[in-house]
Amino acid sequence: MENSERIDKYLRGAMDADEKAGFEAQLAKDAELANALELQRDMELFLRRKTQRESLQKQLPAIGKDYFQQAQGAKVITMPRQRRLFLAAASLAAAIALFFMVRWALSPSLFETYAQYPPLALTEKSAGADWSLAETAFNSKKYTEAGALLAQYVAQNPLDRQALLYLGICKMEEDKLQEAQAIFLEFTPGEADLKDYADWYLALSFLKAGDKANCRQVLQQLSNTSPFRHQATDLLNKL
Repeated sequence: MENSERIDKYLRGAMDADEKAGFEAQLAKDAELANALELQRDMELFLRRKTQRESLQKQLPAIGKDYFQQAQGAKVITMPRQRRLFLAAASLAAAIALFFMVRWALSPSLFETYAQYPPLALTEKSAGADWSLAETAFNSKKYTEAGALLAQYVAQNPLDRQALLYLGICKMEEDKLQEAQAIFLEFTPGEADLKDYADWYLALSFLKAGDKANCRQVLQQLSNTSPFRHQATDLLNKL
């Protein structure tokens, strides 16, 4: 099976457990394959947004025709002042609505707005093996490649809870939301600093899944000392 077919199968979630494990192990060793996967994922995201923009663009001529164009050769009719004011207000409302529709289509999603992560740093605390590739991949937003490498690192360093947290981020960015949530839920109140981060990312995972109810619940339960209290309040106001 060619790499393109395997990538498509992986992104569709059509691999069985053994095939998936083998593919992810290869991703950790094959930078070219990992880059191809990221490219395919980015292309699918682009196409989804392109479809939204094209749908909006198809509506623009009709909106413009209804509100802004005067048919050629149309008879000019003098309208009462109240009627003219009403049509002017309707045209203005349509223009404002159109502005916000375009702005919405081109602006980042709520998840993309809040999903900002501190840089990953493994090499400072890892002895022997060179994990700089994992750092570079994560900090370059190549989350599939980074996730495969971090899975290996966590297997070798099970006590490194910060690395586990970053593995959860990679899972979330890969749309493996249930796996990400399972990781974030592993953190306990005894891990105060990491728990705050895990809870914030757990809320973001629900946001990405479109589960606003659970997102709100997690945000409302953030500790009073959480560094994400301000962002949480801001996000709650937008949900």
